[in-house]
Amino acid sequence: MDLSIFEAFSFAVISGVWQIGTCQHGTVVGNEFVKVADLDVVVDEENSSVISNTPETISAGLLVYCKPEQLPTLNTNKLVSDYMLYDSENGNYYTITFAGVGKNQHKGIIEHIELTLVQTEVVEVGNV
Repeated sequence: MDLSIFEAFSFAVISGVWQIGTCQHGTVVGNEFVKVADLDVVVDEENSSVISNTPETISAGLLVYCKPEQLPTLNTNKLVSDYMLYDSENGNYYTITFAGVGKNQHKGIIEHIELTLVQTEVVEVGNV
């Protein structure tokens, strides 16, 4: 039996918290976010440290699995360049640094989209 990540780990699905929105990076006032849709996601946390910088920077990152039917596009290039996510429970915004397509290799259908996120700041928020 083939199970998607959302079926196999149904207890881990977070609903009513995450949003995807369009993002304009580096405008005169900073990053801008405009909500497009709510998402049901499964989240894996990760952390990284860049020691070559002074001072050392440590940033929290996330790997988020999204349902493809809830996303505005399945084009991974557009997801990385034009969209960001918002965690309304914690008030955090995230840029998408990597987007991958998770396919069921038996059926040949897209079951999930994997997004690697890094926390960022947003100065103007629309439609949240």
